[in-house]
Amino acid sequence: MTKSVNLEQLREHLSHAKDRLSREKLQILELFPLKNDFNREEYAFAYVRAERMGMRAINRRLSEIDWLPMQLDTKSEIVSESRSSMKRWLTAAFTGKPDSDQFGNDFMHVLTRCGLALGWDNPEFIKLASRIANLFRDLSCLIGIVYYCTWLAENNVDGLKLSNPDDLVKTAEEIATLMQSPEIYKYLRAPEQNDEHGGKRSKSRGGKDGGGTTAKKRPSLRVIENENHFDPFASDPVPVM
Repeated sequence: MTKSVNLEQLREHLSHAKDRLSREKLQILELFPLKNDFNREEYAFAYVRAERMGMRAINRRLSEIDWLPMQLDTKSEIVSESRSSMKRWLTAAFTGKPDSDQFGNDFMHVLTRCGLALGWDNPEFIKLASRIANLFRDLSCLIGIVYYCTWLAENNVDGLKLSNPDDLVKTAEEIATLMQSPEIYKYLRAPEQNDEHGGKRSKSRGGKDGGGTTAKKRPSLRVIENENHFDPFASDPVPVM
């Protein structure tokens, strides 16, 4: 079952989804607090392991939506080519509990704390990694839908049919399908075709001037090439939260 949703209504759903994802992020980051007597060397090794496992889960989720026009640049935000900030933290005389202010990414710090507390094969660790990956997937879908809405508004498409506007993945998939369908092409071509047909009818009804020749009219539509008109899929990566 689908229902008609205009762009303003869809934007309201997206605003609610953004709030929901923000709450989910905060809830995740508060999990598995680190004990005061933690070992720094053990934590650093555990972080590298958690980062590798977390990225594997995130990339697996993002590969499911690789048809989106925009993707989160998770590698540049989460995986560091240099461990210099971690080394400085390890060798510092006084350090607090680690977070992204010292090194790394806060989501990977949560995974690290979970792995140290419960073990790397614990179902809760697998569940947490999946929860983080789902958050990244949903955020990617949210960004993609916002991008789609901008494109649709610019092309005077004020509404569309969706099965569940609160389901970000499903909504992104349905809009992506619409963007590649013949229906959207026909809709966008309709004004041009009406103008062309109207111009032909006017010409056929046109009389002759005093000299016995048919009066020429200036074209009513100037056609220009717009290479990006049907390809709103090129954009720079958006940094993660």
